Amino acid sequence: MQPNTKVRRTQAERTRASREKIISAATQFFSQQGFHGAVMAEIAASAGLTLPGLLHHFPNKNELLMAVLAERDRADKLRFEPVTSPTHHPPLYHLIRQVEYNETVPGLVQLFSILVSESAQIEHPAHGFFKQRYATLRITFTELLRAAQQKGDIRTDIPANQLAVMVISMMDGLQIQWLLDPSDVEMRTTFENFCRLMQTA
Repeated sequence: MQPNTKVRRTQAERTRASREKIISAATQFFSQQGFHGAVMAEIAASAGLTLPGLLHHFPNKNELLMAVLAERDRADKLRFEPVTSPTHHPPLYHLIRQVEYNETVPGLVQLFSILVSESAQIEHPAHGFFKQRYATLRITFTELLRAAQQKGDIRTDIPANQLAVMVISMMDGLQIQWLLDPSDVEMRTTFENFCRLMQTA
């Protein structure tokens, strides 16, 4: 390996490590304080960097927010990808597993809930992101549910696209109630029971 190549690789590794620390710190601050309440200087300090050091990687808060959302979606996609693959599992098994996982990461659930609420405002930097995200989820869930209907696993008296909206609404609504009172709201069990209502007898 040429010396210059080794130097470039080491520098790239340091850059990647710094970005990961920043995104991790930003996730925590955004989840606790929302996008508007989070302060870039405090995020930088939490990541062990100066503010100029943070701005070297993310020139503004909007770009940092997009990086945080992209990382969350990347991690979720890795867990959710099998949902459209043929398996021996019952209908909506992977969605139930997603809800089960969400119970282990309350900080990320809080981040998602806060940002979704904030992004209802058109001028919010994440407005377009979440609008597209929900559009994609509706398409993905509709395909999943339609396939299950064709196999006779899911009730057919309600169109698949409407069931998809109901599933997304249940998942997001449960998250809010669970965040407010986790001792009284059993997120996974409630969602699993909801899924049973959609199954054929």
